[in-house]
Amino acid sequence: MSDILALRATFPVWDAVGHGIQRYVHDPDGVVHVPRQVALYLLHTGGYVIHDRPISPEQIDDQAAASEPVGE
Repeated sequence: MSDILALRATFPVWDAVGHGIQRYVHDPDGVVHVPRQVALYLLHTGGYVIHDRPISPEQIDDQAAASEPVGE
């Protein structure tokens, strides 16, 4: 199981979601790829649902690299 999960915002998004000092960028469809620990928080408190569109392991790696937190 991947340590990166795809979540979809249930509300209009502007650019990124923050968790602690980290920021994760949304794609144009409101999907964001975040580490499992962040996903648990957002699923319970942040207005996100699991985005269940099938995705290949290569795409997960590419998107995870593109979604590296800003400001480390």
